[in-house]
Amino acid sequence: MRMKYSNELIFEILNEMLSGKSMNAIAREKGIPISTIFSWKQQHIEYYTKIEDQKEKFRRLKENYQKADVKKSKVK
Repeated sequence: MRMKYSNELIFEILNEMLSGKSMNAIAREKGIPISTIFSWKQQHIEYYTKIEDQKEKFRRLKENYQKADVKKSKVK
């Protein structure tokens, strides 16, 4: 028998993976087979990589802003 999982649950799990939680820990916690989680990751890889790219861009922008702020404070 095949279980149907909601999109909310799928993206909640993907977000937990993005925050650094392992697939094994999530599978144990939610009671979902790791193979199912792995297939979701493969199916939604575009979402997964876009989020990772956005995190990296944000990190670089934040770093550049902090450098600019330091330079600005040195000029004063």
